[in-house]
Amino acid sequence: TGKDLRVLPRTVIYDPELSMSLPVGLSVTSGINAIAHAAEGLYSVEGNPVIDLMAEEGIAALARALPRIHAHPSDAEARSDALYGAWLCGIVLGTVGMALHHKLCHTLGGSFNLPHAETHTIVLPHALAYNAAAAPQAMERIRRALGGQRAPQAAYDLARANGAPVALKDIGMKADDLDKACDIALSNQYPNPRPLERVAIRRLLQDAFEGVRPG
Repeated sequence: TGKDLRVLPRTVIYDPELSMSLPVGLSVTSGINAIAHAAEGLYSVEGNPVIDLMAEEGIAALARALPRIHAHPSDAEARSDALYGAWLCGIVLGTVGMALHHKLCHTLGGSFNLPHAETHTIVLPHALAYNAAAAPQAMERIRRALGGQRAPQAAYDLARANGAPVALKDIGMKADDLDKACDIALSNQYPNPRPLERVAIRRLLQDAFEGVRPG
């Protein structure tokens, strides 16, 4: 994700009224996309206590807002909470580096033309499951913010309960391309709490392709 001042916006407007016409499905997946930024920020090698607080608060705000938007798309208060959460998650994204989840999603979107927010929504639970044992403190903060018993399952349940896709096969990914996606994602090394293991990442992609709830 680029951070060069030449490509950053000069002004960002957070107005819930401007989001009222955004389709519910896109609202939900965009919100979970923002949650992914904060979730990876919590186990980033560049993280710090202030970023951790912003990340957890951003996740919690979106986790509260998205079910309300799904149930009542014109709920201005829910839309406002979602933008508040997205603002916090955006600061996290712009401050610290990302890890496996974002590498996989950029691979799937850039090389296989999958839609951005939907891809992030589907992959997030599986990336969290991959990293769970290596980043227990981050997982506890994510779990607490999402309101579930475990972070990976809570992320999956948030998506499924609010009408978001949970399987890569449902947004255009082909089974025959999973090996290639794995190879591309592993072509360069990058920081991640758990070492990058091909067999495990290939299984991650298979689970995301099929829409399996993390165990």
